[in-house]
Amino acid sequence: MRISDRKYAITGAGRGLGAALAIVMADAGAKLVLLARTEEALGGTLSAIHKRTGERPNAIACDLADAESCTKAGHRLATEHPDLDGVIHNGAMWLPGTMNDLTDVEIQNCVGSAAVGALILTRHLLPKLTQRGEADIHTVVSTSGLQTRRPGGGSVAFQAAKSAQAGFVNGLAMELSGTGVRVTAVYPGNFDDVSPLDDSWLVGDVPEHLLSNREVVDAILFILNQPPKVAVRSMILE
Repeated sequence: MRISDRKYAITGAGRGLGAALAIVMADAGAKLVLLARTEEALGGTLSAIHKRTGERPNAIACDLADAESCTKAGHRLATEHPDLDGVIHNGAMWLPGTMNDLTDVEIQNCVGSAAVGALILTRHLLPKLTQRGEADIHTVVSTSGLQTRRPGGGSVAFQAAKSAQAGFVNGLAMELSGTGVRVTAVYPGNFDDVSPLDDSWLVGDVPEHLLSNREVVDAILFILNQPPKVAVRSMILE
């Protein structure tokens, strides 16, 4: 696999899709820097990877809904990991409910975690990534961020957050066109979480109307493992 021996940062790696992606990428030989709201939240992922591979990824605390936290994390990534080959923006706040159900803080945190956090981290990393010659900026968006798709149960705030992420991906792809930095994204519909640590990962025991995060992981790896000159700009999973 092309990702073997390459270094990637993954946000939201403490649980769910982020944890599953980190474990599978570590199994494939990738070097990882994992981010979550607190380093303690990464404990289970770090332990699982160490047990399976003998390696212990680096961990950085980053609250994606907090601009100052993202600035600090971005600075650490850029200074402590100048050999980073890519960043995977996975972390985001899921927020269901109607507008009347939401608080102002929930709206701010939802949009901030999905869009603002990714922008700040990318700004700090971009000079280093462009120097690498070949690098990846990959974002896990959602079909909720597509104007042509029915929302998948998320609130208006979540749809707005994912639409902002889609705009980030499209704008950055145009800005970096002609460079060695690929800007790609996957747009999954609703999916259930299963873990690579459980038998259900192989069985795929989820309702027929839902994806599993294994299928999302497979899609991300397909994109990252393409030859450097091939960029899968967007992949919609339904």
